[in-house]
Amino acid sequence: MLDDVPPNPDDAADAIESGTCDRSLSVRQEISRSRQLAATRITVPTPTNGPMISTDVLRDATEQDVGVDAPNADFESVAVASDEPLDPPQDESVREAASPPVATTSHHPILQSVMLLMSMLVMLAVARYSVPSIVEEIRYAWHRGELRAEYESGTEGLRNVSLDSLSRAYQMVTSAVGPSVVHIDVQRRATDKEKQMHQMLGGGMFSLSDQGSGVVVDSEGYVLTNRHVIVDGEEISVTLSDGRRLKAQVIGTDSLTDLAVLKIDADRLMPIQWGDSDKLRVGSPVWAVGSPFGLDRTITFGILSGKHRMVRAGERHGSSFHYQDFMQSDVAVNPGNSGGPLVDAKGTLVGINTAIVGDTYQGVSFSIPSNLSREIYQRIRETGRVQRGYLGVSLQEVPDDLLIGENTRVRGALVTGLANDGSPAASAGMLAGDIVRKANDEDVIDVGHLMRIVGKANAGTPVRLQIRRNDADLELTVTLGDRPVELDP
Repeated sequence: MLDDVPPNPDDAADAIESGTCDRSLSVRQEISRSRQLAATRITVPTPTNGPMISTDVLRDATEQDVGVDAPNADFESVAVASDEPLDPPQDESVREAASPPVATTSHHPILQSVMLLMSMLVMLAVARYSVPSIVEEIRYAWHRGELRAEYESGTEGLRNVSLDSLSRAYQMVTSAVGPSVVHIDVQRRATDKEKQMHQMLGGGMFSLSDQGSGVVVDSEGYVLTNRHVIVDGEEISVTLSDGRRLKAQVIGTDSLTDLAVLKIDADRLMPIQWGDSDKLRVGSPVWAVGSPFGLDRTITFGILSGKHRMVRAGERHGSSFHYQDFMQSDVAVNPGNSGGPLVDAKGTLVGINTAIVGDTYQGVSFSIPSNLSREIYQRIRETGRVQRGYLGVSLQEVPDDLLIGENTRVRGALVTGLANDGSPAASAGMLAGDIVRKANDEDVIDVGHLMRIVGKANAGTPVRLQIRRNDADLELTVTLGDRPVELDP
C-alpha cells in the first residue's frame, strides 16, 4: 500500500548528491511514484454517465506536481470514467442520521372535539338562514312552473279550438236541453185593489195572467219551477216543446227556497239530466233556457260568477234570506226566465233560475243550486211538503267582542232566546247567551248556515251541538222537532 504523503523532490535531489543511490534510477522511481500518487488522489466530481476526462489534463497536473518536463517523462495513460457515482456508498444508518428531521404535529382530542362542534354550529347557522330562502325559492319556482304549464296548455288549446266547433257545442247544448224546457202560463184572480183600478178605467171583469218557465225532471210528468211563478194561480197550463198544451197540478211548494213541483199527464216526455252543482267551479260556462217576455225556449250564455250567495232579491217572492244558497252568474235572465234551467257544458241541470237584481237584467242573476233543488223536489214529491228540523231558539250573528278564534269568517251563532220551555233546545239544556260553534262536527259559519243545517234534517233527528258558555266548551245533543207551518212566510 502506498504512503498517503508524496515524497518531496528536494529530498530526492539531496539523496542523489550524497551518493546514496543512483541518480538516474532514483529520479525515475520518484517520478513514477509521484505520478501514481497524483493519479490516486485526484478526485474528479463527474455526474452519473458523465464525460470522459482527458489524459492530457492528468498529465499536465502530474508534471506540475513533480516539476519535470513532460517530453522526458514516461507517463501512462490514465482515464477516469465511471457509470456509477464517485462518492462511496454510505450505510443506511448514516443516511438516516444525515437526513434532516421531519416536523410532526399531534392534535389534542379535546381540541379536535371543539373544532368539530364549532364546525357543526356554523353549518347549522348557515342552514338556519339559508334553507328557508331556498325552500321559498323552490316553492316559488314550482308555482311559477304550474302557471307556465297552465299558460302553455291554455295557449295551445286555444290554437286548436275553432269558432265552428264552439258554435256546434252551443247548438248541441240547445238540442240536449230544449226538449225538457216548458213554458208556464198562470191565470190568477185579481185582488180587490186591482179590480177597483180596472173598473175606474172603465173595464169589466178580468183576470190577471203571469208566465214563467219550468223543466221536466221525470218522465212521469213532474215539472220543477219557482214558487213565485205559480203562487195564487187559479189555473196553470204547461206548454211542451212539441207544442202540446196541458193542465198542471200543484204537488207542493216550499216558500223558504222558492221552489214548486207540478205534475202533468203526458207521455213521451224527455226529462233533463241532473248535474252536480257542488262540482261546478266558478268560471265555468253556463246556459240559461226559458221564456223571457213570452219568447219560449230562449237560450242565453254566460259564466258562473260566484257560489253560496245570500241576497235579498228573492225575499219579495217569499223566500227566506237565511235559507238561500244562490249561485251567481252573468247569464241574461229576464222576467219569464224564472223557473227555467241553468245547465253546464254537458247539458245537465246545475241550477234553477230564480232572481235578478232590480226589475230587469243588470248583469247579475241568481239560481238555486241543483243539489238543493233535487233534495227539495224529492221531499215534495214524497210528502207534498218540506219537513224541516226545528230547534226552537232565536238566533243572531255573533258580535266582534264575543268572537271566538281569529277566523272572522267562521263566527258561529248566538242564542238570544228560547221559544218556550218545551222546545227541543230548552229540553237539551241550551240557554240564552250560548254560542253555537259546531253542529255534527261541522263549523257553523253564521246564523244562516246553522239554519240550513237544521233545516236539512228531518224531525226526530239527533244533532250534536258544540257550544261556548261562560268561557267553557260544552256539547249538547238536541233531538229536532218539526218546524211549525205558521213560521213559513
